[in-house]
Amino acid sequence: MPVDTLHAALRDLVALSAIPAMWVGQEPPAVVTGLADALAELLRLDFVFVRLGGPAGAVDVARGRAWQSFPEWLSRHAAPSTQFPAKALVVDIADDLTPCRGVVIRIGVNGEGGLVAAASERDDFPTAIEQLLLSLATNQAATAFENARLVQERRRAEEGLRQARDELEVKVAERTVELDRSRMELAASRARIVTAADEARRRIERDLHDGVQQRLVTAILALRAIQAAVPAGGQLEDELTDAAKGLASALDELAEISRGIHPAVLAKGGLAAALETLARRSPVPVDLELGTHWRLPAPIEVAAYYVVCEALTNVAKHAEASTARVTVAVRDEFLELSIRDNGRGGADANHGSGLIGLADRVDALGGTIEITSPVGAGTTLRVMLPVTAG
Repeated sequence: MPVDTLHAALRDLVALSAIPAMWVGQEPPAVVTGLADALAELLRLDFVFVRLGGPAGAVDVARGRAWQSFPEWLSRHAAPSTQFPAKALVVDIADDLTPCRGVVIRIGVNGEGGLVAAASERDDFPTAIEQLLLSLATNQAATAFENARLVQERRRAEEGLRQARDELEVKVAERTVELDRSRMELAASRARIVTAADEARRRIERDLHDGVQQRLVTAILALRAIQAAVPAGGQLEDELTDAAKGLASALDELAEISRGIHPAVLAKGGLAAALETLARRSPVPVDLELGTHWRLPAPIEVAAYYVVCEALTNVAKHAEASTARVTVAVRDEFLELSIRDNGRGGADANHGSGLIGLADRVDALGGTIEITSPVGAGTTLRVMLPVTAG
């Protein structure tokens, strides 16, 4: 082989070997275009056709004169069922004026990876070295194309994941807003229910006080007046005395019921006075520590009153305690309640309609309730209510 030819072959080999580095990071069509341009320039070809990627996703690029017979040849040789050799001389790639010699290099077993067709007007084309260079460049390009395709698919997958993530974040944000809105609406609804119930309690207490209780008082006074006019020591006096005692007992019971429905002292004297009354009436001695004496919003005072009332009732009924301590304070715009006893403990916050009702009332006002009740170590009920909830 002449030295000049060898030098030219080595030069072309070096040039073709350096091409793959230029294709790193390129899109698949750029790899196909790069191969076609490189072959046409380095091998001084008159015609180059490159197809990479196979029939399912092929990219076609042609350079040079497109002979009239080539499209027909391509459709005949690129059919899926066609078995053609890795290197085939194509002598019928020509137009009427300039015949050319060509070579086709298949990629893959049956050309599923594509093909490269090159042609030249030279009579000695393709030489063995040119076929070697064509094969080398084709294989490198096929590998680069597949890598580029995989990178492209990965980028598309990543972009799809990013879009899905963004859409999910948007949906989560929208759902969070909806849940927050629903939570706020639910809290407002529960607060309205609690307020309506308290108003109904006040109305019933007022009706009892102004109606039935006053009539009972009037009846008792009338009986005592009659009793005073009756001669002493007779049977009628005894009967009137018993009737007056019965009415007085009924009045006391009605007053107790009225206080349970809604304590009048809470509306008149505020939370401090109402809690002092509860402490005095408790069967279990109560140590009451009041850190606040000023008035709070009515819903807060009512909730705090019923919390302490229910807690002291449970202490008397279930705790077997000898003493209880009630602490009330306002800190950082929260009313803090603590009811502690030295009883047997073991209280279950999930049982008992009273505690469940208290939890609903406290939650409706945006507060928190916590029960600590280790067995044998007493029970502590802690409640925090925002003073702005009213």
